[in-house]
Amino acid sequence: MRIKLKKERVLLSDLLPYETPITFSNRFLYEFVIDNEINVEKNSVTWKSNTETSELIICMILGIDLDERKKISTKNGLRCYQNDKAFITIPFNYGISHKDSSFRMLSVMHPRNQLQAVSFYERYKELIIYYSQISKFSLRSPYRIATTRQFNDERKSGSIILTKALDKDSDKKYKNLKSFFGYRKISNIHQFFESADYHSCEQKYNNMAQLDISKCFDSIYTHSIAWATLDRDLVKRNIATTGMGSLTGSFPDDFDGLMQKQNYNETNGILIGPELSRIFSEIILQRVDYNIREKLSSLGINHHQDYEAFRYVDDYFIFYNDEYTYKKIVDEMEACLNKFKLGLNTEKELIYQKPIITEITIAKRKISKLLNDTIRLDREVTEDQDESGKKIVKGSIKVESKPLITAYKTILSESGADYKSVINYTLTIIENKIVKIFRTYPSVKKDQGLYRDLLRSIHSVVEFCFFIYSVAPRVNTTIKLSRVLKVIIDFSKTYNITVDDMHQIFKRISDNVSFIIGKYETNNHTQVETLYLLTVMSEMGKDYWMPESSLLNYFGGLYRAQKKSAYFVRDLNYFSITVLLFYIKDKQRYARIKSAIKEIILLKIRSNRDSLSKNTECLLLALDCIACPYLDEAFKRKILRLYEIRKKPQQDDVISHKPNWFTKWTNFEFGLELDAKQSDEVY
Repeated sequence: MRIKLKKERVLLSDLLPYETPITFSNRFLYEFVIDNEINVEKNSVTWKSNTETSELIICMILGIDLDERKKISTKNGLRCYQNDKAFITIPFNYGISHKDSSFRMLSVMHPRNQLQAVSFYERYKELIIYYSQISKFSLRSPYRIATTRQFNDERKSGSIILTKALDKDSDKKYKNLKSFFGYRKISNIHQFFESADYHSCEQKYNNMAQLDISKCFDSIYTHSIAWATLDRDLVKRNIATTGMGSLTGSFPDDFDGLMQKQNYNETNGILIGPELSRIFSEIILQRVDYNIREKLSSLGINHHQDYEAFRYVDDYFIFYNDEYTYKKIVDEMEACLNKFKLGLNTEKELIYQKPIITEITIAKRKISKLLNDTIRLDREVTEDQDESGKKIVKGSIKVESKPLITAYKTILSESGADYKSVINYTLTIIENKIVKIFRTYPSVKKDQGLYRDLLRSIHSVVEFCFFIYSVAPRVNTTIKLSRVLKVIIDFSKTYNITVDDMHQIFKRISDNVSFIIGKYETNNHTQVETLYLLTVMSEMGKDYWMPESSLLNYFGGLYRAQKKSAYFVRDLNYFSITVLLFYIKDKQRYARIKSAIKEIILLKIRSNRDSLSKNTECLLLALDCIACPYLDEAFKRKILRLYEIRKKPQQDDVISHKPNWFTKWTNFEFGLELDAKQSDEVY
């Protein structure tokens, strides 16, 4: 029997950027929406009338002020509210490291726009799939509704169990859901370079070009979704004749409106980060691909015969033999993209000639061999027997950081690959290698020589990991590094390592984390990346709490006279505030930082009073602060008064309503959260 999945699972899979702190998720919003049966249809919202407290929180989320609350009605046991402008909101934008010294601006959409997206998926999921099957080039496009996917705890490297039947724990399975749709062909661009299609093209063609669309998501014109799904010239003629109303209520009009409203009514550019945005761009680029193929065919340049073309999100890979053919392909690509107000980034064009092998592929093969040869525990079964008559197994291990670093740098230099292209791959191998070593170690005969070699090897692995990480911190890379460190920390706490040696390992990790934090203390756009490392530090216990002065420096704070208090010079965003609160908790040594955080929270909310009902960052911050067990009730009441919740009994009920909203303040387990974060990387 097939059981229908909850439509609200979109909240858990498609609406947040991947690059968020490990403490942040939509799980508790999902629970609240389910419990209160909150539903959005177009510009109308309904919910189950549970309690006054739930309604107060729903009004916070929906931006319904005291005057507007008079417009809430009751129909068939459901509370109803309608406001055409309520869904025009200001997203929470934050920067992450992207390429070299540049950064990428990602966005979290307002929760009420997320509710709109839930209903949009439910209404149009089949059409999304239909319009995602037009291109012959696309490597990653929705082609079915995904079944529930949950990580296999026995293989935390990312293997996935597909479960079609739901049991009583199905909501727990939803919590790790990674996508609403199933995707055709590949889930990661690196799979393409190992695919049968790629190897077939290598044999058939002499050249491969790699091109990408210039600033794709920033450049997308939201109205062009109608051009992609209907017909550009027809749509333009109809609008010129009858106005925009001719599209009202259609799939493209609703999709256009959804993307605009979550981005403060912008038509130029869409939010970067959510899977929803990738689907929107994919449907547009599907039509671009189709137009390119048709135009080339009319010129006598045939797909599968004169060229092969593949596209992964906004990257194109063109295989060809003839230079004239390639020039015509690029010309038509430019022309077809231009009709959708897009263009190629010609400065990033890369051409590979036979043998068609990229720098990254060369580097990966050599890195794999290097790590397999060096990070290993060799076992030797001897003829000697132990007391029980079993043959004694001896072990040997010798990992040295300096030769390993030198060999790694040599591989990158010889292959021409850069660090950021292979760090994730490297750290994944290291995690698998050390897990295997730590599982094998208890089965071999212990002696002081092996124990010392094991300790030196652990220290060397830590040094090597931080060396490659420090070159190019990224969120994905930080997650991989955190997984490696978590494995080492957990093993160090076992009986296999003495307490003194455990502290030596922890000190090395702590010193390296402090170095990274010090290195990037002035960079606003590495905070999400290095915020993970604060959580790693928490795993090692109170002996490794960071000095208050180091934390203050990293987050752009200063002490006032005589160091009696502190303040932040630069603005802290929502993620920095919540992770910092999560880290310092109620520790007395950080009392001055907590006071400074409280100042900046109130300043942030008060300074956005005019747009508070639409401001995503302020809402997320307010709800998380209300639930935070490390902030006093008097402070929480100040926040609630800013949201027009002024009566003390109402404030008490709202404060106690949920222990977590977006940040998981309580019952946080770092290892489980890392496993939940492990996903098919799509970007």
